[in-house]
Amino acid sequence: MKRMVFFPSAVLTALILAVAGSAPAQDASRVAESDASKFVYADFQNLQSGRPVSKRGGLVRLNWYSQNSTSPPQVRGLEKADPPAPAFARVTADDAAAAFDYEMRIPNEWEGVSLEVFGQPEKDGKLVPDDVSGYKFITLRAFAKGAQYVRLELISRGQGANLEGGYPTATFRLSAGFNTYKLKLDSFNQPEWATPLDFKRDVLKKLTSVSVGVFCEKKCSMEKGTLVVDNIAFEK
Repeated sequence: MKRMVFFPSAVLTALILAVAGSAPAQDASRVAESDASKFVYADFQNLQSGRPVSKRGGLVRLNWYSQNSTSPPQVRGLEKADPPAPAFARVTADDAAAAFDYEMRIPNEWEGVSLEVFGQPEKDGKLVPDDVSGYKFITLRAFAKGAQYVRLELISRGQGANLEGGYPTATFRLSAGFNTYKLKLDSFNQPEWATPLDFKRDVLKKLTSVSVGVFCEKKCSMEKGTLVVDNIAFEK
């Protein structure tokens, strides 16, 4: 039976996860490798200044939002990180993931917490985009305690379409354990209220970050939980 353990000082709970029935553990060096059919966006094996970064050294940060600004969700990741960052979770002796604890607060009509992964470091103070328009799928490994659904968002900032919100998203239901999920890129859609974008031209060809998070909508309830994310990749 595999165990995943958070670094003890980094999160609210020292959680040990039994993930029997999930995808078999993979060698970290193999997971990290990209080939012609796979582009590894983040495997969380590297760190800079003590915090997780993407596969090529892009910033990884925690974001949160709420309808009621006086009662935002509470988040705990890497201690004393600025900007806020997820903590490391040890999956195997050679493999680490990114993780955070959260607590949804009330009253709120909607709220959420996410980790946002930037593909590359900024250059001359500007975000550097990636062209992922040649891929058909996005994959990742995930585990959650508390949440039943996880939402992915594909974001392009500073590349001509600068939305405050409303980038294409896809939501999937979690299964028990730490599992790999594979989503079709053409399943991503913007919310009805968002400024319309051309998905391929404005987002996939100019992707600056991928956001993975938990959320609630239509009158939230109190909820405490944990999200663990690993091995975000694009596949053909």
